[in-house]
Amino acid sequence: MRVLLVMKFKNKTGFRVNSLIPVFYCIFFVLLTTLSWAQNKPTKKDELDIKSKLSYTAFQPGNKTLLDNKINPDTYILGPGDVLSIFTWGSFQGQYQLTVTPEGMLLVPEIGPIDVADITLTEARRKIADSIQGKYRNVESTISLVDLRVFKVYVGGAVVEPGAYPATAVTRASEVITLAGGFFDGPDAEDKTRMPSSQYISSWLRVSSKRNIEIHRRGGDTLYADVARLNLAGNPIFDPTLSDGDEIFVPLKEWNVNNYGIFGAVKNQGYFEHSDRDSLADLIELAHGLTLDADSQAVEIVRFQPDNRTTHSIFVNLKTRDWNIPLRADDRVYIKPLQGYHEKYQVELIGEFNYPGFYAITEDSTTLSQIVAKAGGLTDMASLEEAEMTRVSAEELVDPEFERLKKMLVADMSESEYEYFKIKSRAKMGRVAVDFNSLFAGHDLSKDILLRNFDVVSVPRKRQVVNVSGEAANPGFLTYLPEKDYIYYIQMAGGFSDRAGRRNVSIIKANGEWKSPQKGKPLEAGDTVWIPEKKKHNYIGTIKDLVLFIGNLATIYLVIRQATQ
Repeated sequence: MRVLLVMKFKNKTGFRVNSLIPVFYCIFFVLLTTLSWAQNKPTKKDELDIKSKLSYTAFQPGNKTLLDNKINPDTYILGPGDVLSIFTWGSFQGQYQLTVTPEGMLLVPEIGPIDVADITLTEARRKIADSIQGKYRNVESTISLVDLRVFKVYVGGAVVEPGAYPATAVTRASEVITLAGGFFDGPDAEDKTRMPSSQYISSWLRVSSKRNIEIHRRGGDTLYADVARLNLAGNPIFDPTLSDGDEIFVPLKEWNVNNYGIFGAVKNQGYFEHSDRDSLADLIELAHGLTLDADSQAVEIVRFQPDNRTTHSIFVNLKTRDWNIPLRADDRVYIKPLQGYHEKYQVELIGEFNYPGFYAITEDSTTLSQIVAKAGGLTDMASLEEAEMTRVSAEELVDPEFERLKKMLVADMSESEYEYFKIKSRAKMGRVAVDFNSLFAGHDLSKDILLRNFDVVSVPRKRQVVNVSGEAANPGFLTYLPEKDYIYYIQMAGGFSDRAGRRNVSIIKANGEWKSPQKGKPLEAGDTVWIPEKKKHNYIGTIKDLVLFIGNLATIYLVIRQATQ
């Protein structure tokens, strides 16, 4: 029966509108759908569930299966869902692609059903070939596995989403655990802000064991997966492939016990979760192996006594045959580094050397003159006055007294402390006192010095200028001329300014040493002529002090006179 609802009404202009009910239904449906979507908008967890379900498609027979090795026909066990290709030639030719039925039978045309369940691929090939040759003479055949069956495995224990998941015969335990949401690794920082402290602590303690994962087979056997070792050592032997009906159980990790550690000359020291199947070699592999400087002949294993409180030491030589002993829970292994193994001592030469760069030395044996000779000597432009050597060893860098003074106010320092603070502030950290002029220009080997690791020798280029600084009419750099004294350079700088303190002129050498000027004594390249500002005299203050002093003397005189009368 067809029912038509018609709504009639007349507007002011007399226009009749019919059949508006379907339009109202459409609008109502759109609003209802929008409201429903807003209320049921997928959460982050829903998105993860969807992704997890979508990942099932990776195991569907129509998709390409990822292999990490070729299938071994002598060990691969056939089961329902495996797809075989049969090609025959000779007196009878044919090509078939057949799937093993849920009962484990392979239905071969012209031959009949063949039971191939729970036998290896090699045995199945032989069984199928015998059946073909039993019916046809002079026929050869090739049987190949072209696709893998998908079956269920069960995941339980400390995983995010326990349950049944699809797998193939080449799927490894860690892959199915990933499908199950992965391990418990404790709450993240975002979870911490949302949950009560007691619940957070409880969640933090719930961390999955990654080393003692159990795989229970239908026949009663138990295998173990060691995902931590797989990740650290990269060996897939610790991640078994799965079979039909396997049950994977992930236990919780124990925190205070059932660990063991390795420390010292290894690449990844620390504590690791213990496994009853572990030996010393396994722990060393978890630690990424020994370092090159490891003393492998004196490895110490600290083990608890039967009273579970006291310990004793076991010493192992890794160069012997029977060194790889089993380890127990809470063992600690210590491997010492060899003292002085392959120490690399070197210094750096910077600046005016014929061949600057890094040079190997024998610490406290190689001298400065020897290494400079090895670098081809100094260039003609080397400034021995400005040359310096710095050392970065701890004893030269640490000055407890200077560090103490840096934290004090100047007003709180004594006069001697302030003088020490000023000198240390101007000094260059780590600078070694070397007389380069006497050593290299004067060939005085008594000034030679032994080098240490990381010493830096810097020899700058000669500066062919003299700097006139301070209260000169036109201060600045002037061209250096031999045999000219400081008066010449002041005159070349326009002479003294009106504010110059002429009696307090100083010569600052290139190495930072201050000297008094001497008329007629030539300056050297790089010297600085420093002209300070003359001090302003406070005559009024001087007169006040003088009057006060005379008054005090008069007072003393009157007191003495009255006392003697």
